[in-house]
Amino acid sequence: MPATACFVSKTDHRPWHDPITSHGLKPPAGDGASGFQLHECGALRLDPHWSFRGVRSPFWRLYYGLTPGAWVESGGRRLALGPERVVLVPDGVSFDCGSRAGAGHLWVHFSLYLSLTAATAGLIAVPAGRTVRAVARELQRAIGRREAARAAHLSAGLLHLVMAEVNSEEFTAVPARLRQILGWIQHSLSGEITNERLAAQAGLSVEGFIRWFKAGTGRTPAAFVAERRIREACRRLTFSADTIEQVAEAVGFANRHHFSRVFQRQTGCGPARFRRDRGGRPGDKLDIVE
Repeated sequence: MPATACFVSKTDHRPWHDPITSHGLKPPAGDGASGFQLHECGALRLDPHWSFRGVRSPFWRLYYGLTPGAWVESGGRRLALGPERVVLVPDGVSFDCGSRAGAGHLWVHFSLYLSLTAATAGLIAVPAGRTVRAVARELQRAIGRREAARAAHLSAGLLHLVMAEVNSEEFTAVPARLRQILGWIQHSLSGEITNERLAAQAGLSVEGFIRWFKAGTGRTPAAFVAERRIREACRRLTFSADTIEQVAEAVGFANRHHFSRVFQRQTGCGPARFRRDRGGRPGDKLDIVE
């Protein structure tokens, strides 16, 4: 072959720059909930001690009754848990719950990336069709076999199936500029996040940005960032083998003492106890339904 010859790739890279075709359906920005952060999944048989009042968490809960007998209530609305429906409890929603002995219970704790959606306050009930019921049973089996990776995929699949059936009126799309700011926060948790930097990205004065941000999220920027950092810390404490010092650094805290103080204020317990209560090792979960 002549020395001047060269090899040219036959791969046409032009379509790689834009995944959108003229034949597909492009999901609207902010519609639905395609960004999940899984925290925990589990299945067990409940007893009458599963009775709590005023539960309120900085993450979402998916509840599914493998067998009837449990219930959740919020804002005067009580929903029975059973195979016929899935109940979603959005973050920040206060609820009560209870059960009779022996009810089979499946749950997934997760967060929605608020750069995509924000939910209206209240319980969300979704009918459980044949596919949802089948995936829920497969998830139960994966949890029983301690198959953490498979359970994570099945949990995500279950969430996608359920969210596909949620009435769009249950969600309000986050405006594009706010969505951009929230996305930047989500990907910058390990670094310094100041009101000045956020305001500059939004093109506002610091005072104007704080008012604008609180109007859009219901929280001050500092409170929102602290909440997102602790959520990410919860995920790492549950699913990784990182030390508490490593987790603290990964979510933007200069030292373990400060991290532990903020974590205690947000969750009601310290990071060491949080990890210990979840089995102490990635993949360990609670007792399962046989």
